[in-house]
Amino acid sequence: MMKANSILLAMSLCMSTTVMAMDEYSTELVIVGSGTAGLTAAAYAESIGIDTIVLEKLATPGGQLYLIEGTYAVETPLQAKNMVGKTRAQSFKEAIEYTDWKANPRLVKRIVDTSADNLKWLEDAGVAFGTTLVTDTPDGNRVNHTYADHNPGKQAVDALSKVIFDNGGKILTETAGAELITNKKGDVVGIYADSEDEGRIKINADAVLMATGSIAQNKKLLMKYAPELMVDGEPMKSISLTSNTGDGVIMGEKVGAEMADLGLVIGESFVPRNTLYKEMYSSNTMLDAYMMMKAQSLWVNFKGERVFDESLSGDFTKVLNAFKNHGNQGIVIMDDAKRQDLMEGAGSDTNYFTMYDRGRKIVNFDKAIKNGEKRGYAFKANSIEELAKKMGIDVTTLTATVSRYNEQAQKGEDIDFGKKAHFDPLLTPPYYALWGHSTICDMSGGLKIDHNAQVIGKKGLPIKGLYAAGATAGGMYGGKYPYINPGFASATAIATGRFAVEHVKSELK
Repeated sequence: MMKANSILLAMSLCMSTTVMAMDEYSTELVIVGSGTAGLTAAAYAESIGIDTIVLEKLATPGGQLYLIEGTYAVETPLQAKNMVGKTRAQSFKEAIEYTDWKANPRLVKRIVDTSADNLKWLEDAGVAFGTTLVTDTPDGNRVNHTYADHNPGKQAVDALSKVIFDNGGKILTETAGAELITNKKGDVVGIYADSEDEGRIKINADAVLMATGSIAQNKKLLMKYAPELMVDGEPMKSISLTSNTGDGVIMGEKVGAEMADLGLVIGESFVPRNTLYKEMYSSNTMLDAYMMMKAQSLWVNFKGERVFDESLSGDFTKVLNAFKNHGNQGIVIMDDAKRQDLMEGAGSDTNYFTMYDRGRKIVNFDKAIKNGEKRGYAFKANSIEELAKKMGIDVTTLTATVSRYNEQAQKGEDIDFGKKAHFDPLLTPPYYALWGHSTICDMSGGLKIDHNAQVIGKKGLPIKGLYAAGATAGGMYGGKYPYINPGFASATAIATGRFAVEHVKSELK
């Protein structure tokens, strides 16, 4: 069980000696971060008898558990009930080939193979799931298992926290991991942390699991590992948790950890500029504006040039990659015929994760345009020339782009980019444009791990006593998030957290 005592540190400063007390703890496992990976791992650890202390730098635990919308799994009872026949072998093959075999295949295989068991364990721990299966992309799989009340949120945080506390574990909030402690061999044997109440504390441990989230909100790390995400010297717009500042990566670097996949972005396609992401959770008009920006009409860069096959708008990785070379921003142009189709006809061209189904009618189109005209993300005009002037785009370039697009659409052949679906000319005024920015939903990648979630050191060998899970870990994606498997990010977080705990248990014997 956890023990606590105080050690006295003598410090000499300015020719005088000051005695300071540092609280010191001893435990078997320290988990840094209490999001999807950290809280799941802690509950699992305590349930199998591993003494655990969780460090959370915020005032409350939960992190990304309040934001995820579903979790990937295959060969589950819900899939059998819905006659979804996707097997583990098929899913692994798709996932690893999606990465062009750049990801660690042994790790990916284990994530896929344990996915159903991980959901079953969460359910047994008291986490409530929904009764639907969804996919996010046209070529995706119905593998995304929803949670009760849409997000896992408070019910999942409460359920997992109860398991931790009932088994004697501790969650130290407002306590940030600061520096790993290593012995002469380079093994990790504990961690220093900074507590709002106690100041600097020391925790001796058999193992430390880094589950601190991504680097998405750390400008210095983004400039170092993902410079393509910078726009005029500033990071691309991000809607990830502000606490995702790469703490685990920073601490791991200092003890010689290898890195993997640090530039990987889980993107949101285009988000209307001059807006806050949270608005779409409280406004149906803003939610519709988001979906209008995913319409498979004509897409251009800020110069008015077409640069993308718009039928791929549902694959946010492709959108992100295509517009990295164009200032990480783009403009979606539609005519009134497309407006009517979105409002009253075929509806939305794509899904928005589990929040918005393909085919849903965009009934607030007109309201979104009026709102956007006031805020600078939407424009309306009776001609393409007038539309270009309102946006401040070169008139000649945009009119030539629209003319070529229309000519090819009328012939039914996209010579430029091979577009087939939703390839309709823009001929019916008025015309509409929505200006948006590529946006980071979250990132993943960091400390390179093996199939046991052990962190790999510079010589290609595991650093004894150090583990990483979830968005702090690298090696699961090969630099490319698999949108064909929606919910894979939370599935990998849950899985790698449990892998780490299982390996710690084997090392404690």
